Amino acid sequence: PPHMAGRDIKRLAILLPFSSKSERLRAEAASMLKAAEMAVFAREDADILLIALDTAGSVQGATVATRAAVKSGADVILGPVLSRAVKAASAEARKSQTPIIAFSSDQSAAGNGTYLLSFPPEAEVAKIVQYAISSGAQRFAFLGPDSRYGNLVNTAYRNSVQALGGVITANESYSGNDISVMQDPAKKIADYYIRHERRIQGRGRRAFEAIILPEGGTSLRSLAPLLPYFDVDPADVQFLGTGLWHNEDVVREPALNGGIFAGPPEDARKLFVTAYDQKFGEEPSQLASLAYDAVGVGTVIATGKPAGRRARAEDPAGFYGADGLIRFRSDGTPDRGFAVYQIQGGKFVVIEPAPRTATGPS
Repeated sequence: PPHMAGRDIKRLAILLPFSSKSERLRAEAASMLKAAEMAVFAREDADILLIALDTAGSVQGATVATRAAVKSGADVILGPVLSRAVKAASAEARKSQTPIIAFSSDQSAAGNGTYLLSFPPEAEVAKIVQYAISSGAQRFAFLGPDSRYGNLVNTAYRNSVQALGGVITANESYSGNDISVMQDPAKKIADYYIRHERRIQGRGRRAFEAIILPEGGTSLRSLAPLLPYFDVDPADVQFLGTGLWHNEDVVREPALNGGIFAGPPEDARKLFVTAYDQKFGEEPSQLASLAYDAVGVGTVIATGKPAGRRARAEDPAGFYGADGLIRFRSDGTPDRGFAVYQIQGGKFVVIEPAPRTATGPS
């Protein structure tokens, strides 16, 4: 563009499902584009050219959009959102060694120049397990859905507990989200806990000191009360959660009082939400902050010689944005700086602040 003549232009292509068959995805794409534009306008230098391309929410659409981005001279590609679309875009972008900052939480989509700017459940689980073990827990239990998300959390939970020297002593799951399918697994967990308590009579370690409940919303509010109903006291056993807990409805459930989970820092996101609302007169979508941060990260990666893009993406110092601190591992997966929250008296209270700067290797 004429107004950018003579500037060191950073070309960022953002690939989003603007014409997806899903109304939800179309709305998400529109909000993400607004957030990305907001990030561009917030810069003092008019040196970013944002190229918006439609993936239509499909694999073929992602491939075509990636080719168009490369042909347009994109230094960095931002997006796509869906896992299969990210994998298709990555295969195409590797031909030109164009780095991708994608929005999928599927960690199998990362690597070979594709970096995930997202919140994988595995990272949240690792953080909350580390906190629980540092607080003295050694024996853990799992009670959650037999679903893709539940199984993902279950595997990450097992790996994190074992890696830190803990042990999982009880593991129960259920199919569906109705309280009727939750009752029997919850009773089995509780029965095991009570039998163990009677056997040790306070002279040994409990059956488990912490239990994770990877549910959210109405399902979580149905599941959590079952444990105290079957005599597992939340005052004796630490209830653990995932990012699904970060919902205002959750704090109203008495059984979850004292429960903890890991998540991004709220202070940084509140600034973003306020700025977005002032500019567009509406609340941003769930993923809008990722698009906002992607512009900042992409600009850093695009600044300098192309040969140094990977090194800039994997800078151990990381990047700080609307969702807090993030840095990328060499395999493209995100290393997030999470805070630890506890539900106290109907409020989310930070009991361990998120880091603002990176320490140690990613």
